[in-house]
Amino acid sequence: MKVTVITVNLNNLEGLRRTAESVMAQTSKDFEYIIMDGGSTDGSKEYIASLSRVDRWTSEPDRGIYHAMNKGVALARGEYCIFMNSGDAFCNGRVLESVIPYLAGGDFYVGRAIFMEGKKRKKTEYPPQAMSIGFLLQGSINHQATFTRVALLRECPYNERHRIISDWELFFREWLLRDRSYFPLPVTVAYYDMGGISSTKEALVEEEREEVMGGLIPRNILDKLRAEQESSSLEWKVRRAMWKPPVRRDCKLLRNAFKFLLKDLARHLFRPRP
Repeated sequence: MKVTVITVNLNNLEGLRRTAESVMAQTSKDFEYIIMDGGSTDGSKEYIASLSRVDRWTSEPDRGIYHAMNKGVALARGEYCIFMNSGDAFCNGRVLESVIPYLAGGDFYVGRAIFMEGKKRKKTEYPPQAMSIGFLLQGSINHQATFTRVALLRECPYNERHRIISDWELFFREWLLRDRSYFPLPVTVAYYDMGGISSTKEALVEEEREEVMGGLIPRNILDKLRAEQESSSLEWKVRRAMWKPPVRRDCKLLRNAFKFLLKDLARHLFRPRP
């Protein structure tokens, strides 16, 4: 079995239907489907029981999304897994058929993700061609578009103590400290539902990321990396703004300045105290 698709759900029957339908519509048959339900009371359990294409499922209380994800990995029989949680969906029926030929022994394979707000497309996120610390300081790979080697996840499970950023934490730690391999995929994999907790709790995301980075990278080195990254980013934004006509140029400069001010304030307010 090449791929295990895992869906975590809790009282999101509408989103679960959308996700499960996109999984069951896949043209490739070289995958299994696991659903980890957290003891839903909205009809999700009954819906899961009615699905013929689900290989294994449970419906019982858990200790949060990362605990449920780790439980799903423990049941997986595929070489790689992808988490397509309730509300998210494969972007078309040929995703797995397109991706499976690329899965050739590496650790992380990351495709493109389309960010959705309701039924409206907000943006398409492209994985970087070459991974860098700079990218991870500011962003993250999208786990709905990431195929991860199951053996790696069993050896290094998700940190269940964090509520939001443990998928980012796992990749950051494994890529940075253990030299795990990363490969971008030329495939649009998923529709990502922006209504999830990681999209709506930005302050908590920042707080948890600060805690993780502070534990992995010495503070003096982290501050230097950040300064270099932000200087480069600010310089590029200013250069692009200066190409615009005067009024649009000024609005762009003010907007960028406000964004950097908010980012600096958030970092100051949520920086862990010694």
